[in-house]
Amino acid sequence: MPILVRTRIALFLAAAALAALTACGETTVNAPLAAGSVAATNAITLTGPVGSTLPDPVRVTVRSTDNQPLAGATVTFSVTSGGVADPSSAVTDANGVAFTKWTLGRTAGSNVLTATSGGVSATFTAVAGASKAAAVAGVTGDNQSAVAGTAVATAPSVKVTDAFNNPVEGVAVTFTVLSGGGRVTSGVARTNAAGAASVGSWILGNSTGVQTLAARVEDGGVTANPIIFTASATAGGPATASAASATSQTAPVGAFVTTLPSVRVNDVNGNPVAAVPVAFAITSGGGTVTGGSQLTNAQGVATVGSWLLGTTAGANTVTAVAIGAGSVVFTASGSAVAASQLVASAGTNQRAQVSKAVAIAPTVIARDIFNNPVAGVVVTFTIGTGGGTVVSGRQVSDATGTATVGAWFLGDSPGANSLVASAPGLTSVTFTATGDPGRPVSLVANSSIAQSAAAGAIVGDSPSVVVRDQVGNPVSGVVVTFTVSAGGGTVTGSPATTNSAGVATLTSWTLGTTVGTNTVTATATGLTSVAFNATGTAGAAATVVIVAGQNQVGLQGTNVVTRPSVRVADVNGNAVAGATVTFAVINGSGSATGLTQTTDASGSATVGSWTLGIGSQNQLTAAVSGLNITGNPVTFTAQSATQIRLVSNTPGPIAPGGTVNVSVQLADAAGAAVPIAGISMTIAITTGGTAGTLNGTGNSFYSLSTDANGAITFPTVVTGAAGTRGFTITGSGLASAVTAIITFN
Repeated sequence: MPILVRTRIALFLAAAALAALTACGETTVNAPLAAGSVAATNAITLTGPVGSTLPDPVRVTVRSTDNQPLAGATVTFSVTSGGVADPSSAVTDANGVAFTKWTLGRTAGSNVLTATSGGVSATFTAVAGASKAAAVAGVTGDNQSAVAGTAVATAPSVKVTDAFNNPVEGVAVTFTVLSGGGRVTSGVARTNAAGAASVGSWILGNSTGVQTLAARVEDGGVTANPIIFTASATAGGPATASAASATSQTAPVGAFVTTLPSVRVNDVNGNPVAAVPVAFAITSGGGTVTGGSQLTNAQGVATVGSWLLGTTAGANTVTAVAIGAGSVVFTASGSAVAASQLVASAGTNQRAQVSKAVAIAPTVIARDIFNNPVAGVVVTFTIGTGGGTVVSGRQVSDATGTATVGAWFLGDSPGANSLVASAPGLTSVTFTATGDPGRPVSLVANSSIAQSAAAGAIVGDSPSVVVRDQVGNPVSGVVVTFTVSAGGGTVTGSPATTNSAGVATLTSWTLGTTVGTNTVTATATGLTSVAFNATGTAGAAATVVIVAGQNQVGLQGTNVVTRPSVRVADVNGNAVAGATVTFAVINGSGSATGLTQTTDASGSATVGSWTLGIGSQNQLTAAVSGLNITGNPVTFTAQSATQIRLVSNTPGPIAPGGTVNVSVQLADAAGAAVPIAGISMTIAITTGGTAGTLNGTGNSFYSLSTDANGAITFPTVVTGAAGTRGFTITGSGLASAVTAIITFN
């Protein structure tokens, strides 16, 4: 903007102001304005270390009541809580600003400064924090006592302060085991707001005694650094018990051991534990102890007063039980003293074959005064009575005190034998044995080995065998088994044992129901078997049945095709040979030959012949001689053809040259049809004139044969003059004929 313009505007504004004042009718002289407000120019909340001067001055702006910066106003700075202000008062500059330096107090916490001018003020707050770490001191956890290997009750802790004794937060403290072994958990910790830091836990080493732990502040310039904590590690409760002396030794039975059982009790870390009750007690072998209740000494050791072994050779045990620590077993082997007796152990009162060795070699046991077996005793076995010999008769008792002769062979004569076992200075022992006949070597029949009986019946002579030794003496007590080996059947009384005569007899032998050979085999262990044979024969006739020739047909006066035949059997169905069978015609006026027959080997008998009669039914019986025969007698029936029966024809009238069917049937005397095939019949013109031919044959007759039903149909074509004609049908072997009348026109 041009200077001239600015000048004119200024003049205009001044004139306007003056006019306004004149209009009011008065004129006023300006007076100085009072402070209206004091306000912080910088932050009102400050921080810094204790005892330090804040790097930035504290500034305030004073404004007049019209809110304009007030220059030349006096501002008083006063610290109401900690520290000092320098200067304590100041005059505002042209911008209404005054300032001072603030040095914080030496105690960590809040510091307050108030700036006042003309009755108004502004307040500043400064938080004084601790300065760097300057000292460290132990707080808790020193001079404790705990069981070795366990954590102390109070975790060691320290406090870190600055030069003004304010707690310092966030300082790293390292806890390290110095001596005694052991370990820590959470070994690096930082101080909290109270300046305190604590190790997680301090677990002492496994050995007893004084152990140390260091707490070191990692910052430099810290006095009394590190802090050393001490703890006394004591033995824990009893945890293990172990032998403090030999656990195995040997002594004579009934004597004191030379090494007294002793145990050591340790805690879980292997430290000896004193004053632990230990009880020593016999647990096997008998014997006694004295001073069985003991307390461990300072070295953790307890020893029994004495141990007297039992009187039985072998293992003796004492068990030491330490309360809370377990047990230890001590073993002492009791050895036998000198032998004082011989006693029989095995092989007396035996039986054996003469000249053979007894089954159990005689055995003795050498024992001491307490009945314990004694090794190393020389025993001699000699023959007493009965003859015989010994093998290896001089023996030395083994660890079990046992001495056994090599073998004892009995004399050659049956009866009593004896053997004597002796040792120097000891009473001898006598063994006895009885000589028996030799062992069985043969099995022979003592009854018939071949006989016969009706099938299904008991044989008359029960199988029997005799058992003998090598010189032919009968041997008793041998088990013989009788077994059916052919023909079926059964036995009772098997197995059987030979008696004093060496004989074993089967109670009974029932043959099988089929005719033929039956066999029973006698066996005994180690011996050759014996076979007994019996032939089963057919029994008396019990049944008669038709075999062939029933329900036949034939022409009268002719023989039936199949001759009637019967079979005779016993009660088991076996064919009966030699039975007399009588045949007889009982109906039909026929005849038969060979009426008396004898059954053959298959039990069959057949009539010589049977000629049919004229009756409508022919019957023939077959009777078997004997009583109580099922089906006796049997009856055969047969039907005989005696006539030709006209079945049908066409009587006419019929024109010459037409076909006429004439049907006829074989029939018995009663007119019943008889089905016989192949019987020839002839049809012929017999009345009314014979002129003409039949069926174009050029003849007045022709022949056909019966079919399977005994019937014939004659197709007939007649040529010649008209009129009535008679046709006659005749048959071969038939006495009668039939006539058919047909009219032709």
